[in-house]
Amino acid sequence: MTLTPLHVAFVWVLKPQFRKLHFAALTVGAVIPDVEPLIAWMFGWSVFCGWDFPCSLLPDRLVLHSIIGAITIDVALTIILVKMIGKLGVERVGICGFANVKTNAAFLASAAIGSLSHVFVDWLHHPANPIFWPFLVDGSYYVDGLLLSFMAVLPASIIVATIAGAITAAVIARALDKSGYSFWLILSNPTKVLSLITESFSKAN
Repeated sequence: MTLTPLHVAFVWVLKPQFRKLHFAALTVGAVIPDVEPLIAWMFGWSVFCGWDFPCSLLPDRLVLHSIIGAITIDVALTIILVKMIGKLGVERVGICGFANVKTNAAFLASAAIGSLSHVFVDWLHHPANPIFWPFLVDGSYYVDGLLLSFMAVLPASIIVATIAGAITAAVIARALDKSGYSFWLILSNPTKVLSLITESFSKAN
């Protein structure tokens, strides 16, 4: 499956084109649906035993991975988490854009876009997606991944993760190039790299 942090790539690519989008809301919104499998794992409802299949019969992706959940509960959770992160003083570790955030229309829209992107990306390669919850499709809340009509879960997941990784690499390269740094900075000062990326994305908020 797509590693949770890689989900941000699919919304970060939007930010340079749509400057009014809120960086913090986009970023947190893009990862917040995976609170569900995290909680399921913590409470033993499912454990990782393959590329996409929980060992338990209980599903670990529910309301937060639906369209309705993405624009309601996910947005509410994003507001809470962004506020919490902002109070932690994360600027000290190179993360910008979370301080003194206003929950205006741009923030709410960005949170929804982030969450929806996660839901739709997962729909590409996960075998069970509650995307239309609470509505049933052929008697089930879950529908198959769009790419799984053509390939198995593992290659589909590798394709999605590779695309996300390529976008992330391009974002890092762009931030370094604009600031006059080389890729060596990633190894020598990763905090500085994180600061360059998040500062450039959060300028227009």
